[in-house]
Amino acid sequence: MNLNDIDYLIAVSEHQHVGRAAEALGLTQSALTRAIARLESLAGMPLFERHPKGVLPTAAGQAFLRRARRMQMEFDDTLSELHQMKTGELGILRIGYSPSTDTERVLRLVQRMLAERPGARVHLTERLMHYLMDDLASGALDALVAPLPRPLPADVAAVPLYEDELRVIADRSHPLHRRRGLKFEDLAAEPWLLPPPATRMRGELDRFVEKAGLAPLAVRVEAAATNLNTMRMLCGSRMLSLSSAWALRMLETIGLEPLPIALPAMRRRVGWLTRRHGHRAPLLERMEQLLVEEFRR
Repeated sequence: MNLNDIDYLIAVSEHQHVGRAAEALGLTQSALTRAIARLESLAGMPLFERHPKGVLPTAAGQAFLRRARRMQMEFDDTLSELHQMKTGELGILRIGYSPSTDTERVLRLVQRMLAERPGARVHLTERLMHYLMDDLASGALDALVAPLPRPLPADVAAVPLYEDELRVIADRSHPLHRRRGLKFEDLAAEPWLLPPPATRMRGELDRFVEKAGLAPLAVRVEAAATNLNTMRMLCGSRMLSLSSAWALRMLETIGLEPLPIALPAMRRRVGWLTRRHGHRAPLLERMEQLLVEEFRR
C-alpha cells in the first residue's frame, strides 16, 4: 500500500461512487477499481459494499478509513513541519472555539500572539462542540478551546484551563427573580431558548430534567449559537436560557440576569484540545503557553 492508495480509498468513500471518485482523482474508472480491489485483497475482506447507486464502506472499510485518514493527517503534518524547517516560516495556526467558552479572553490572547509574531497567521472557527471535535480529528483544525469531552478520546490531548458554571438567565423583570426559595420545578414550566439537543450543554440540561422526574422543557426557540444577539430574544419575555458564568457581566448590559438558583450538575471544565500525536508547531506551543498563563493565574 502507498500514499496514493489512501487518497483513492478516501475519495471513493467521500463520493460514494467509483466513477465520480475516479473523475475527481483524474484516473480511469478501471484503474481505480483495480486499486480498491488491491486494497481489499490486502485487507482480506471487502471494504465497500456495492449497490445500484454506488458504494458504501463496510464495517471493515470504516475501520480502514479511520486509520487511513490518520495516516494522511500525519503525513500532511510532517510535510508542514519540514516546510517550516526549510523556510523558517511560522505558518498558520487553525483554532476552533465553542460559542459557550470565554471567547473574549481567547481572542485577546490571539491578538497578543499576532503582535509578538508579525509573520504568523491564524484561522479562527466558531462552531458547536461536536463539529469542532470532528474538525480536530480530520486535521481541519490544529487546536480547540472548548469544554473537555467526557470521556476524552484516546487520540486527543487536553490541557485544562478553567472551571465553568452554567447559570439560568432571564430578563431582569421576570417574576421568578422575586420568588423566594426558587426550585428547578418552578423553572420547568417556563418557555426556554436553548441550543439543539445534540449539543453537550443541552444534553446535560435534559439529563438533569429527566433525573429530577420532570416533563421535558418547553423549548420555544432552538438556536445553534447562543450569542449576545440571540440572547436579546429573552429581553421583555418569559423565556429562560443558559449562560456560562463568564458571560453574565456582558448579558447584564442588555437587561438579563441569573436567577437565584444553582444547578449542581451544570459545571464543566474548559480546556485546550490538540491531536495527541499531531505536529507541535511553534505557534501552537506559544498559544498554549499564553492560554495557561492567562487562565491559571
